[in-house]
Amino acid sequence: MSRVGRARALPGLALGLAGVLYSSWLIGPLLNPAFGLLDGYASELAARDQPYHLVFGLGDLAVGALASATGLALARRAGGWLRWAWWGLVAFGAATALDGTVSSMDCAPSADARCARLAELGALSWRDQAHSVSSSVAIAAALASLLALLLGRRDRRASFRWGLAVAAVLLVGTAGTLVELTHPDAALGAWQRVQLLGLSGWLVYTGGIVAMPGDTGSWAG
Repeated sequence: MSRVGRARALPGLALGLAGVLYSSWLIGPLLNPAFGLLDGYASELAARDQPYHLVFGLGDLAVGALASATGLALARRAGGWLRWAWWGLVAFGAATALDGTVSSMDCAPSADARCARLAELGALSWRDQAHSVSSSVAIAAALASLLALLLGRRDRRASFRWGLAVAAVLLVGTAGTLVELTHPDAALGAWQRVQLLGLSGWLVYTGGIVAMPGDTGSWAG
């Protein structure tokens, strides 16, 4: 493989792997039967009182490291909208790494009534309270990165259409999650999983763009 080929393949593979790892919630019911595929927040699987929480926390850390490192490498060579896309990827990676480590949740409120009560009283640790901030930053950064990527590739019709499809899934999932936060019911987990699928799709889509042969300038601006 030529140097140019490796320069495209490695970042693309890194982002593809990040997209797969970000779907670790799919194995949640196998490792933690207290949660079904659509029960509560996926981040509750990484709560520090849950079994196998390190699996999910380290998964977020790996995703964050891959996204941040790849974003930094690409941002150095990019210009225009693509530079903003890669810096958004860096911000997403940093926030996601925090999600799984420093700002992981203390406990799982959807599975533990005592934890839910403590959360209502604001009696959980600062780390738990910081989780909502790091998660919100990760989502906002991903949306900004995807928007910038679409603006930078609006002249490439096929790729642009795929990006719009990913954006639609991510926006629908995010909107549904926000609505459920204000009027919670049993559908919260379902909407957040749609959002997570959109985020994984964004990472894989971005990796495909970076690795795509013959797409001169697609990632370097």
